[in-house]
Amino acid sequence: MRYVPLRFVKSGMVLGQDIYDGAGRLLLAKHLLLNDEYLNSLEVLGFPGVYIDDEYSEDVEIREVIRPEVKREALSIISKMFVEEEDTFPGGIDVVVSKIVDNVLDNADVMCNMLDIKKYDDYTYFHSVNVGILAAMVGAKMGLLKDQLMDLTTAGLLHDVGKKFVPVEILNSSEKLTDEEMEIIRSHPRLGADFIREKYAFSSYVNQGILQHHEWFDGNGYPLGRRGEEIPVYARIISLVDVYDALTSTRPYRSALPNSEAVEFIMGSGGSQFDPVVVDAFIHKIAIYPLGSQVELSDGRQAIVVKNDSKMILRPVVRVMGTRTDLDLANDPEARNITILKIII
Repeated sequence: MRYVPLRFVKSGMVLGQDIYDGAGRLLLAKHLLLNDEYLNSLEVLGFPGVYIDDEYSEDVEIREVIRPEVKREALSIISKMFVEEEDTFPGGIDVVVSKIVDNVLDNADVMCNMLDIKKYDDYTYFHSVNVGILAAMVGAKMGLLKDQLMDLTTAGLLHDVGKKFVPVEILNSSEKLTDEEMEIIRSHPRLGADFIREKYAFSSYVNQGILQHHEWFDGNGYPLGRRGEEIPVYARIISLVDVYDALTSTRPYRSALPNSEAVEFIMGSGGSQFDPVVVDAFIHKIAIYPLGSQVELSDGRQAIVVKNDSKMILRPVVRVMGTRTDLDLANDPEARNITILKIII
């Protein structure tokens, strides 16, 4: 299985992964033979690319940390949360949080090794679920206990609930926001924490994670301006994975960054925006070059990433396209001078 940007997907290719929308509804099923009608629909819906199965990648198996049905269930709950009336709240969140945490603990040795297939228009739903999942993975790497991971994951899933009170034209604006509009945006952590505290019986740790997920490690965040370990660990984790998922998502005002550039930004912001301890845990859980992604090598060749090692995140095993030769960038003496220039997304 390999990831192909939609502009390079051709009729007749075989879909390698289920495609679903931000409400968790299945749109196209794995193993489907793609045709022009399906490809046009994917383009209209705003999907940037898909995973396909072909001769180059037939033996590339990507082990997912979270089972697809669990992620779909989480998407369904989160999408309802954003469209329900203010005095109601969808049930089942405790159940899906437990499933996410169990999946993370059962797959503790697995990196996040897939590019996320998501609709542009459903960013809020995909983003909320991704933040919950990534937070759980980082928290587990840091040694948090299961009950702590439950609170962390809940806070991650709900961190942006306050945005349901922000006008959609501000959230989706492609123009530079005015000072007044920026203040409205910056109110969402407090609005979300107040809403959850009043309407749902989560622990105070969940509320703190929601309220403080825009605090910076150096004290330059909001809404409280706290710094260092004054910021609860849940908020420090959510702050980082929130930014990472936002950077790797296409938004109305910019295109998605490749994983490698987003991770480089995270690493460069350790000690200022982010807790260095959280940064260290994060970089051991995220594949800079996800399995099945196409990359350009420094010698001009194109290749597919077929194996990653968390100890050598910049030097995966790649399969050169055309020759189908596997090249171990970490251990092959002939590959010592070869680097990855960029991932093709």
